[in-house]
Amino acid sequence: MNTLESQPHFTADSAFSQLVPALYQAPWPSDDMLEKLPFGHDLAGLVDHDRDPKDNRDTPGHVRAVVKKALQINENGLGAVVPTDSDELLYEMAELECDYLAIYESPEMTAKGWSAEAAKGYIAVCALYHDIGKVIQRDRHPTIGYYHLQYSAEQPALRGMFRTELDYWLFLHIIRFHDVFGVVSTGEGSLSALVDLIPMREMSEAERLGILHLFLRINLADIAGTVPVRESKIRNMMSDLRRAAAAMPAGGKGTQPTEGLAFREALIAADISVGRAVARIGRMLAEPGLPEYQDVGLDIVIERELMAIQGSNVRQFANTFSHVCKLDYLLRFVRALQNNAKEQGKPVRTVVNAFVALLCRVVNEYGDLTYRLGGDRRRIGIALKGWTREPGTTTKLCNMLFDDTHLALQWATEEATAWFYD
Repeated sequence: MNTLESQPHFTADSAFSQLVPALYQAPWPSDDMLEKLPFGHDLAGLVDHDRDPKDNRDTPGHVRAVVKKALQINENGLGAVVPTDSDELLYEMAELECDYLAIYESPEMTAKGWSAEAAKGYIAVCALYHDIGKVIQRDRHPTIGYYHLQYSAEQPALRGMFRTELDYWLFLHIIRFHDVFGVVSTGEGSLSALVDLIPMREMSEAERLGILHLFLRINLADIAGTVPVRESKIRNMMSDLRRAAAAMPAGGKGTQPTEGLAFREALIAADISVGRAVARIGRMLAEPGLPEYQDVGLDIVIERELMAIQGSNVRQFANTFSHVCKLDYLLRFVRALQNNAKEQGKPVRTVVNAFVALLCRVVNEYGDLTYRLGGDRRRIGIALKGWTREPGTTTKLCNMLFDDTHLALQWATEEATAWFYD
Protein backbone atom coordinates (compact mmCIF):
# COMPACT_ATOMS: atom_id res chain seq x y z
CA MET A 1 0.00 0.00 0.00
CA ASN A 2 2.97 2.35 -0.22
CA THR A 3 3.37 2.62 -3.99
CA LEU A 4 2.03 5.49 -6.06
CA GLU A 5 0.39 3.01 -8.42
CA SER A 6 -1.80 1.69 -5.60
CA GLN A 7 -3.03 5.20 -4.72
CA PRO A 8 -3.91 6.83 -8.06
CA HIS A 9 -6.65 9.00 -6.54
CA PHE A 10 -4.34 10.98 -4.25
CA THR A 11 -1.78 13.48 -5.47
CA ALA A 12 1.84 12.36 -5.42
CA ASP A 13 3.71 13.11 -2.18
CA SER A 14 0.52 14.43 -0.54
CA ALA A 15 -0.29 13.78 3.11
CA PHE A 16 -2.99 11.29 2.02
CA SER A 17 -0.51 9.30 -0.08
CA GLN A 18 1.67 9.04 3.05
CA LEU A 19 -1.32 8.37 5.30
CA VAL A 20 -2.47 5.14 3.66
CA PRO A 21 0.66 3.03 4.33
CA ALA A 22 0.90 4.61 7.80
CA LEU A 23 -2.62 3.40 8.69
CA TYR A 24 -1.63 -0.14 7.80
CA GLN A 25 1.18 0.13 10.35
CA ALA A 26 -1.14 1.58 13.04
CA PRO A 27 -4.88 2.25 12.55
CA TRP A 28 -4.61 5.85 13.74
CA PRO A 29 -2.32 8.66 12.54
CA SER A 30 0.62 9.73 14.66
CA ASP A 31 0.68 13.24 16.09
CA ASP A 32 3.14 14.25 13.38
CA MET A 33 0.87 12.88 10.68
CA LEU A 34 -2.18 14.65 12.14
CA GLU A 35 -0.28 17.92 11.88
CA LYS A 36 0.16 17.32 8.15
CA LEU A 37 -3.41 16.29 7.42
CA PRO A 38 -6.13 18.79 6.48
CA PHE A 39 -8.56 19.01 9.39
CA GLY A 40 -6.04 17.07 11.48
CA HIS A 41 -6.93 19.14 14.54
CA ASP A 42 -10.57 18.07 14.19
CA LEU A 43 -9.58 14.42 13.80
CA ALA A 44 -7.59 14.70 17.02
CA GLY A 45 -10.69 16.13 18.70
CA LEU A 46 -12.66 13.00 17.84
CA VAL A 47 -10.44 10.90 20.07
CA ASP A 48 -10.03 13.46 22.87
CA HIS A 49 -11.32 11.77 26.05
CA ASP A 50 -11.47 15.11 27.87
CA ARG A 51 -14.25 16.45 25.67
CA ASP A 52 -17.77 16.71 27.04
CA PRO A 53 -19.21 13.18 26.70
CA LYS A 54 -22.59 14.67 25.79
CA ASP A 55 -20.97 16.06 22.65
CA ASN A 56 -18.73 13.09 22.01
CA ARG A 57 -20.46 10.03 23.39
CA ASP A 58 -18.94 7.17 21.43
CA THR A 59 -16.30 8.77 19.25
CA PRO A 60 -13.06 8.43 21.27
CA GLY A 61 -13.02 4.66 20.77
CA HIS A 62 -15.43 4.52 17.85
CA VAL A 63 -13.41 6.29 15.17
CA ARG A 64 -10.31 4.21 15.87
CA ALA A 65 -12.44 1.05 15.78
CA VAL A 66 -14.00 1.99 12.43
CA VAL A 67 -10.60 2.52 10.83
CA LYS A 68 -9.49 -0.87 12.16
CA LYS A 69 -12.65 -2.57 10.86
CA ALA A 70 -12.23 -0.92 7.45
CA LEU A 71 -8.70 -2.28 7.21
CA GLN A 72 -9.95 -5.75 8.15
CA ILE A 73 -12.58 -5.59 5.40
CA ASN A 74 -9.89 -4.46 2.96
CA GLU A 75 -7.72 -7.46 3.74
CA ASN A 76 -10.24 -10.24 4.36
CA GLY A 77 -13.61 -9.14 2.97
CA LEU A 78 -16.99 -8.47 4.58
CA GLY A 79 -16.91 -11.67 6.64
CA ALA A 80 -13.95 -10.34 8.64
CA VAL A 81 -16.26 -8.10 10.69
CA VAL A 82 -19.45 -10.20 10.76
CA PRO A 83 -19.54 -12.85 13.52
CA THR A 84 -21.50 -15.83 12.20
CA ASP A 85 -21.53 -19.62 12.14
CA SER A 86 -23.84 -19.71 9.13
CA ASP A 87 -22.14 -21.36 6.17
CA GLU A 88 -24.86 -19.96 3.93
CA LEU A 89 -24.15 -16.38 5.03
CA LEU A 90 -20.39 -16.87 4.75
CA TYR A 91 -20.90 -18.11 1.20
CA GLU A 92 -23.13 -15.10 0.34
CA MET A 93 -20.53 -12.66 1.66
CA ALA A 94 -17.76 -14.45 -0.22
CA GLU A 95 -19.85 -14.36 -3.38
CA LEU A 96 -20.41 -10.61 -3.01
CA GLU A 97 -16.68 -10.17 -2.40
CA CYS A 98 -15.98 -11.90 -5.71
CA ASP A 99 -18.43 -9.55 -7.42
CA TYR A 100 -16.70 -6.57 -5.82
CA LEU A 101 -13.24 -7.69 -6.96
CA ALA A 102 -14.51 -8.39 -10.47
CA ILE A 103 -16.01 -4.91 -10.72
CA TYR A 104 -12.85 -3.16 -9.55
CA GLU A 105 -10.69 -5.09 -11.99
CA SER A 106 -13.11 -4.55 -14.90
CA PRO A 107 -12.04 -2.53 -17.96
CA GLU A 108 -14.59 0.17 -17.09
CA MET A 109 -13.14 0.75 -13.61
CA THR A 110 -9.54 0.34 -14.74
CA ALA A 111 -10.08 3.07 -17.32
CA LYS A 112 -11.03 5.42 -14.46
CA GLY A 113 -7.90 4.55 -12.49
CA TRP A 114 -9.65 2.21 -10.08
CA SER A 115 -8.51 -1.20 -8.90
CA ALA A 116 -9.22 -3.32 -5.84
CA GLU A 117 -5.91 -2.15 -4.39
CA ALA A 118 -6.67 1.52 -5.04
CA ALA A 119 -10.06 1.12 -3.36
CA LYS A 120 -8.35 -0.08 -0.18
CA GLY A 121 -6.53 3.21 0.30
CA TYR A 122 -9.60 5.23 -0.51
CA ILE A 123 -11.71 3.29 1.99
CA ALA A 124 -9.08 3.70 4.73
CA VAL A 125 -8.99 7.50 4.33
CA CYS A 126 -12.79 7.77 4.22
CA ALA A 127 -13.07 5.67 7.38
CA LEU A 128 -10.70 8.06 9.15
CA TYR A 129 -12.73 11.15 8.21
CA HIS A 130 -16.26 9.71 8.20
CA ASP A 131 -17.34 11.19 11.57
CA ILE A 132 -15.64 14.57 11.20
CA GLY A 133 -19.00 16.32 11.65
CA LYS A 134 -19.18 15.14 15.26
CA VAL A 135 -16.63 17.77 16.27
CA ILE A 136 -19.50 20.22 15.73
CA GLN A 137 -22.66 18.22 16.52
CA ARG A 138 -23.56 14.56 16.81
CA ASP A 139 -27.05 14.79 15.34
CA ARG A 140 -26.94 14.94 11.53
CA HIS A 141 -23.17 14.72 11.69
CA PRO A 142 -22.81 13.25 8.16
CA THR A 143 -24.35 16.34 6.56
CA ILE A 144 -22.60 18.68 8.97
CA GLY A 145 -19.27 17.00 8.22
CA TYR A 146 -19.85 17.38 4.48
CA TYR A 147 -20.39 21.12 4.74
CA HIS A 148 -17.58 21.54 7.26
CA LEU A 149 -15.09 19.93 4.88
CA GLN A 150 -16.38 21.82 1.87
CA TYR A 151 -16.60 25.36 3.26
CA SER A 152 -13.97 25.65 6.02
CA ALA A 153 -10.65 27.44 5.63
CA GLU A 154 -8.82 24.13 5.25
CA GLN A 155 -10.88 23.13 2.20
CA PRO A 156 -8.19 24.08 -0.37
CA ALA A 157 -5.69 21.85 1.41
CA LEU A 158 -8.20 18.99 1.38
CA ARG A 159 -8.94 19.46 -2.32
CA GLY A 160 -5.20 19.36 -2.97
CA MET A 161 -5.07 15.78 -1.67
CA PHE A 162 -7.05 14.47 -4.66
CA ARG A 163 -5.97 14.12 -8.28
CA THR A 164 -9.36 14.76 -9.88
CA GLU A 165 -12.57 16.58 -9.08
CA LEU A 166 -14.46 13.26 -9.19
CA ASP A 167 -12.13 11.74 -6.58
CA TYR A 168 -12.79 14.77 -4.35
CA TRP A 169 -16.56 14.69 -5.00
CA LEU A 170 -16.76 11.02 -4.08
CA PHE A 171 -14.85 11.56 -0.84
CA LEU A 172 -17.22 14.37 0.22
CA HIS A 173 -20.28 12.31 -0.65
CA ILE A 174 -19.03 9.29 1.27
CA ILE A 175 -18.74 11.55 4.31
CA ARG A 176 -22.24 12.92 3.73
CA PHE A 177 -23.97 9.62 3.03
CA HIS A 178 -21.80 7.09 4.85
CA ASP A 179 -24.78 5.82 6.87
CA VAL A 180 -27.31 5.44 4.03
CA PHE A 181 -26.97 1.66 3.51
CA GLY A 182 -27.50 1.23 7.24
CA VAL A 183 -30.56 3.49 7.21
CA VAL A 184 -32.12 1.62 4.28
CA SER A 185 -31.36 -1.70 5.96
CA THR A 186 -33.49 -0.71 8.97
CA GLY A 187 -36.47 0.37 6.88
CA GLU A 188 -36.12 4.01 7.94
CA GLY A 189 -34.91 4.69 4.41
CA SER A 190 -36.38 3.57 1.10
CA LEU A 191 -34.31 2.01 -1.65
CA SER A 192 -34.44 5.32 -3.51
CA ALA A 193 -32.17 6.81 -0.83
CA LEU A 194 -29.30 5.08 -2.65
CA VAL A 195 -29.81 7.53 -5.51
CA ASP A 196 -27.88 10.17 -3.57
CA LEU A 197 -24.74 8.03 -3.57
CA ILE A 198 -24.32 8.11 -7.36
CA PRO A 199 -23.52 11.05 -9.69
CA MET A 200 -26.36 11.92 -12.07
CA ARG A 201 -24.00 12.03 -15.05
CA GLU A 202 -23.83 9.20 -17.56
CA MET A 203 -21.67 6.30 -16.43
CA SER A 204 -21.44 2.56 -16.90
CA GLU A 205 -23.25 0.16 -14.61
CA ALA A 206 -19.89 -1.15 -13.38
CA GLU A 207 -18.97 2.36 -12.21
CA ARG A 208 -22.30 2.83 -10.43
CA LEU A 209 -22.13 -0.55 -8.75
CA GLY A 210 -18.48 0.02 -7.81
CA ILE A 211 -19.38 3.23 -6.02
CA LEU A 212 -22.24 1.50 -4.19
CA HIS A 213 -19.82 -1.21 -3.04
CA LEU A 214 -17.55 1.49 -1.54
CA PHE A 215 -20.43 2.95 0.45
CA LEU A 216 -21.51 -0.47 1.71
CA ARG A 217 -18.02 -1.38 2.93
CA ILE A 218 -17.52 1.92 4.77
CA ASN A 219 -20.99 1.75 6.31
CA LEU A 220 -20.38 -1.83 7.43
CA ALA A 221 -17.08 -0.80 9.06
CA ASP A 222 -18.95 2.02 10.82
CA ILE A 223 -21.54 -0.40 12.21
CA ALA A 224 -18.94 -3.01 13.18
CA GLY A 225 -16.98 -0.32 15.01
CA THR A 226 -20.05 0.36 17.16
CA VAL A 227 -21.80 -2.97 17.82
CA PRO A 228 -21.47 -6.60 16.68
CA VAL A 229 -22.99 -6.87 13.21
CA ARG A 230 -26.14 -8.99 13.29
CA GLU A 231 -26.71 -11.50 10.53
CA SER A 232 -29.97 -9.79 9.59
CA LYS A 233 -28.14 -6.47 9.19
CA ILE A 234 -25.58 -7.67 6.66
CA ARG A 235 -28.21 -9.73 4.84
CA ASN A 236 -30.37 -6.62 4.41
CA MET A 237 -27.43 -4.52 3.25
CA MET A 238 -26.36 -7.11 0.68
CA SER A 239 -29.95 -7.55 -0.47
CA ASP A 240 -30.29 -3.80 -1.03
CA LEU A 241 -27.09 -3.72 -3.07
CA ARG A 242 -28.35 -6.58 -5.22
CA ARG A 243 -31.73 -4.87 -5.66
CA ALA A 244 -29.93 -1.71 -6.78
CA ALA A 245 -27.93 -3.76 -9.30
CA ALA A 246 -31.08 -5.50 -10.54
CA ALA A 247 -32.66 -2.08 -11.17
CA MET A 248 -29.97 -1.37 -13.78
CA PRO A 249 -30.83 -2.37 -17.36
CA ALA A 250 -28.16 -5.08 -17.52
CA GLY A 251 -28.29 -6.04 -13.85
CA GLY A 252 -25.13 -4.13 -13.01
CA LYS A 253 -23.06 -5.72 -15.78
CA GLY A 254 -23.60 -3.14 -18.51
CA THR A 255 -20.46 -1.64 -20.02
CA GLN A 256 -22.03 1.28 -21.89
CA PRO A 257 -22.81 4.62 -20.19
CA THR A 258 -26.44 5.08 -19.16
CA GLU A 259 -28.33 8.07 -17.80
CA GLY A 260 -28.26 8.75 -14.06
CA LEU A 261 -31.89 9.87 -14.09
CA ALA A 262 -32.96 6.53 -15.53
CA PHE A 263 -31.22 4.74 -12.63
CA ARG A 264 -33.02 7.01 -10.16
CA GLU A 265 -36.41 6.16 -11.61
CA ALA A 266 -35.55 2.45 -11.78
CA LEU A 267 -34.64 2.38 -8.07
CA ILE A 268 -37.93 3.99 -7.13
CA ALA A 269 -39.86 1.63 -9.41
CA ALA A 270 -38.18 -1.34 -7.73
CA ASP A 271 -39.68 -0.29 -4.40
CA ILE A 272 -43.29 0.60 -5.21
CA SER A 273 -45.04 -2.75 -4.71
CA VAL A 274 -47.18 -3.62 -1.71
CA GLY A 275 -44.78 -6.47 -0.95
CA ARG A 276 -41.87 -4.05 -0.69
CA ALA A 277 -43.87 -1.77 1.62
CA VAL A 278 -44.64 -4.76 3.86
CA ALA A 279 -40.99 -5.81 3.88
CA ARG A 280 -39.86 -2.29 4.79
CA ILE A 281 -42.29 -2.12 7.71
CA GLY A 282 -41.10 -5.55 8.81
CA ARG A 283 -37.52 -4.33 8.89
CA MET A 284 -38.46 -1.43 11.15
CA LEU A 285 -40.23 -3.72 13.59
CA ALA A 286 -37.36 -6.24 13.57
CA GLU A 287 -34.49 -3.74 13.92
CA PRO A 288 -34.63 -3.22 17.74
CA GLY A 289 -33.85 -6.92 18.04
CA LEU A 290 -36.64 -8.25 20.26
CA PRO A 291 -37.05 -11.94 19.35
CA GLU A 292 -40.83 -11.81 19.10
CA TYR A 293 -40.53 -9.43 16.13
CA GLN A 294 -38.14 -11.69 14.18
CA ASP A 295 -40.91 -14.15 13.23
CA VAL A 296 -40.79 -14.76 9.47
CA GLY A 297 -44.59 -14.88 9.45
CA LEU A 298 -44.93 -11.34 10.78
CA ASP A 299 -45.24 -10.05 7.21
CA ILE A 300 -48.68 -11.64 6.99
CA VAL A 301 -49.85 -9.70 10.03
CA ILE A 302 -48.43 -6.49 8.57
CA GLU A 303 -50.01 -7.11 5.17
CA ARG A 304 -53.45 -7.84 6.63
CA GLU A 305 -53.43 -4.68 8.73
CA LEU A 306 -52.17 -2.60 5.82
CA MET A 307 -54.95 -3.95 3.60
CA ALA A 308 -57.54 -3.35 6.32
CA ILE A 309 -56.53 0.29 6.72
CA GLN A 310 -55.86 1.21 3.09
CA GLY A 311 -58.35 -1.02 1.29
CA SER A 312 -58.37 -0.35 -2.46
CA ASN A 313 -55.88 2.49 -1.86
CA VAL A 314 -53.11 0.08 -0.81
CA ARG A 315 -51.19 0.23 -4.09
CA GLN A 316 -51.22 4.00 -4.10
CA PHE A 317 -49.98 3.96 -0.50
CA ALA A 318 -47.11 1.63 -1.42
CA ASN A 319 -46.15 3.88 -4.34
CA THR A 320 -46.14 6.96 -2.12
CA PHE A 321 -44.26 5.10 0.63
CA SER A 322 -41.45 4.35 -1.82
CA HIS A 323 -41.05 8.12 -2.33
CA VAL A 324 -40.74 8.70 1.43
CA CYS A 325 -37.00 8.50 1.26
CA LYS A 326 -36.37 8.72 5.00
CA LEU A 327 -38.35 8.46 8.23
CA ASP A 328 -35.97 10.37 10.46
CA TYR A 329 -35.58 9.20 14.08
CA LEU A 330 -38.41 6.66 13.75
CA LEU A 331 -36.46 3.74 15.23
CA ARG A 332 -36.18 5.52 18.57
CA PHE A 333 -39.95 5.43 18.77
CA VAL A 334 -40.23 1.83 17.55
CA ARG A 335 -37.96 0.70 20.40
CA ALA A 336 -39.98 2.71 22.91
CA LEU A 337 -43.29 1.35 21.58
CA GLN A 338 -42.15 -2.26 21.73
CA ASN A 339 -40.69 -1.91 25.22
CA ASN A 340 -43.83 -0.14 26.45
CA ALA A 341 -46.00 -2.92 25.03
CA LYS A 342 -43.81 -5.58 26.62
CA GLU A 343 -44.12 -3.95 30.02
CA GLN A 344 -47.92 -3.86 29.65
CA GLY A 345 -48.14 -7.41 28.34
CA LYS A 346 -49.54 -6.32 24.97
CA PRO A 347 -49.35 -8.97 22.23
CA VAL A 348 -47.20 -8.47 19.14
CA ARG A 349 -50.26 -8.17 16.91
CA THR A 350 -51.46 -5.14 18.90
CA VAL A 351 -48.10 -3.42 18.39
CA VAL A 352 -48.09 -4.23 14.68
CA ASN A 353 -51.60 -2.90 14.23
CA ALA A 354 -50.80 0.34 16.07
CA PHE A 355 -47.53 0.87 14.22
CA VAL A 356 -49.03 0.24 10.76
CA ALA A 357 -51.87 2.64 11.56
CA LEU A 358 -49.34 5.25 12.63
CA LEU A 359 -47.28 4.88 9.45
CA CYS A 360 -50.35 5.00 7.23
CA ARG A 361 -51.57 8.18 8.87
CA VAL A 362 -48.24 10.00 8.54
CA VAL A 363 -47.53 8.87 4.97
CA ASN A 364 -51.06 9.71 3.82
CA GLU A 365 -50.87 13.09 5.54
CA TYR A 366 -47.69 14.14 3.74
CA GLY A 367 -48.03 12.03 0.59
CA ASP A 368 -49.26 14.94 -1.53
CA LEU A 369 -45.81 16.52 -1.15
CA THR A 370 -44.40 13.75 -3.36
CA TYR A 371 -46.28 15.20 -6.35
CA ARG A 372 -44.85 17.95 -8.53
CA LEU A 373 -46.82 20.24 -10.79
CA GLY A 374 -47.31 18.36 -14.03
CA GLY A 375 -47.68 14.94 -12.42
CA ASP A 376 -44.06 13.95 -11.81
CA ARG A 377 -43.10 12.78 -8.34
CA ARG A 378 -40.35 13.74 -5.92
CA ARG A 379 -38.80 12.09 -2.87
CA ILE A 380 -39.52 13.50 0.57
CA GLY A 381 -38.34 12.90 4.12
CA ILE A 382 -40.42 12.96 7.29
CA ALA A 383 -38.81 13.96 10.59
CA LEU A 384 -40.28 12.21 13.65
CA LYS A 385 -37.93 13.37 16.37
CA GLY A 386 -40.85 15.01 18.17
CA TRP A 387 -42.19 11.58 19.13
CA THR A 388 -39.16 10.96 21.35
CA ARG A 389 -38.11 14.49 22.30
CA GLU A 390 -38.46 13.58 25.99
CA PRO A 391 -39.37 10.32 27.81
CA GLY A 392 -42.69 11.48 29.24
CA THR A 393 -44.01 12.46 25.81
CA THR A 394 -42.93 9.15 24.32
CA THR A 395 -44.61 7.09 27.05
CA LYS A 396 -47.83 9.05 26.76
CA LEU A 397 -47.95 8.66 22.98
CA CYS A 398 -47.29 4.91 23.24
CA ASN A 399 -50.09 4.48 25.78
CA MET A 400 -52.50 6.52 23.67
CA LEU A 401 -51.81 4.38 20.61
CA PHE A 402 -53.14 1.40 22.54
CA ASP A 403 -55.97 3.16 24.41
CA ASP A 404 -57.15 6.00 22.14
CA THR A 405 -55.66 5.33 18.72
CA HIS A 406 -57.54 8.07 16.84
CA LEU A 407 -56.35 10.82 19.18
CA ALA A 408 -52.81 9.40 19.21
CA LEU A 409 -52.65 9.46 15.40
CA GLN A 410 -53.79 13.06 15.34
CA TRP A 411 -51.18 14.07 17.92
CA ALA A 412 -48.39 12.12 16.22
CA THR A 413 -49.12 13.73 12.85
CA GLU A 414 -48.91 17.20 14.37
CA GLU A 415 -45.48 16.33 15.79
CA ALA A 416 -44.15 15.28 12.37
CA THR A 417 -42.56 17.57 9.78
CA ALA A 418 -41.62 16.89 6.17
CA TRP A 419 -38.99 18.15 3.76
CA PHE A 420 -38.19 17.78 0.06
CA TYR A 421 -35.35 15.49 -0.97
CA ASP A 422 -35.63 16.50 -4.64
